[in-house]
Amino acid sequence: MANKVLQLCMSDGKGGMELYVDRVIEDLQAEGVEVIGICLSDTRIETYFQRNGVAYRAFKSNLQALGSVWGLRRWLIDENVRVIHCHKSSDLRLTALLKLLLPSIRVLYTDHVGGQRAKKSPYHRFAYGNVDRVLSISQATYARNVKNLPLPRERVTCLPHGVDTTTYRPATDGAVVAAKRAELGIPEGAVAIGLPGRVTPGKGQDVWVKALLALPDELDFFAVSIGGTDYASGGTETFYRALVAMIEGTPLADKIRFLGHRADLAEILPALDLVCIPSENEAFGLTIIESMACAMPIIGSNTGSLPELVDEASGVLVGPFDVPAWRDALAVLIENDARRRAMGEAARQRVERHFSNRQHVKALIGYYEALA
Repeated sequence: MANKVLQLCMSDGKGGMELYVDRVIEDLQAEGVEVIGICLSDTRIETYFQRNGVAYRAFKSNLQALGSVWGLRRWLIDENVRVIHCHKSSDLRLTALLKLLLPSIRVLYTDHVGGQRAKKSPYHRFAYGNVDRVLSISQATYARNVKNLPLPRERVTCLPHGVDTTTYRPATDGAVVAAKRAELGIPEGAVAIGLPGRVTPGKGQDVWVKALLALPDELDFFAVSIGGTDYASGGTETFYRALVAMIEGTPLADKIRFLGHRADLAEILPALDLVCIPSENEAFGLTIIESMACAMPIIGSNTGSLPELVDEASGVLVGPFDVPAWRDALAVLIENDARRRAMGEAARQRVERHFSNRQHVKALIGYYEALA
């Protein structure tokens, strides 16, 4: 039994990978697995380690961590750690060195991206040669990993993310929903359209705004973007300003609001009526299954992992750059309450069957135990 696991994530980012590390720590601890960690100083990951009570080592840079490898080896021996779970491809430099110094260590790597380019140089063969198993987060990234990584197919596995279906769940209290909608500035009676995700190129907010601008004036809707709009919160400020300029002076200016980063997404999602995911190429997309768990019908791009997550019963998929198709899909769902409700119910059921965090962490612990 791997009752202690090292989570290694030398990332200074603010996206889905970092959020996954936070959530998986909580899930593992709930199952009795002790977690320790290695991270960069002054990052989201360090904050997550601190909040979850994780014993950890933090470094100012990857180079400093590599220079501390002998001390880390001693620490792993003292902590009796047998499995390292890393989350960023650059983490493999440190795990390769640790495994050379401590051959009994086993390394599991979750590839949160699934890169398009082949990684078969001498360095990559060395780094990945010290990985015992790669976890791909979708069938789309699994296919790319099998093709591009210097590993035999049997050491690459697909393990989709999971969502806490008790935290993310449909609304049951109408008064609470009305209060949240009022707080968000959603007019009474309007169909509330949400787009969760950092405001940055690739997430598709530009296509979304263009589709909203193209909707007939008589449709009663209000749109909210939920995600960071500046560098500090993971957004791209120039992209955000361009969106604001696109909207300024149009009727949409009174029908859309950029909320910025919010810590209350689990409260916002159930207060909406439908969710849009216009990302160009999501490797997985936690916000998709979070929205579906809250019984939100989805309009999404027909690329990346979305066709694996959203079926015909739970949403509509269109081309990521096809503004007329986005406009038409929005118009149909804005006007059809019954269809939205039916799709939302199907979305919740689909998450419960295939994408719950309990299923995910159970499988993950199984891989830890097999390696240990």
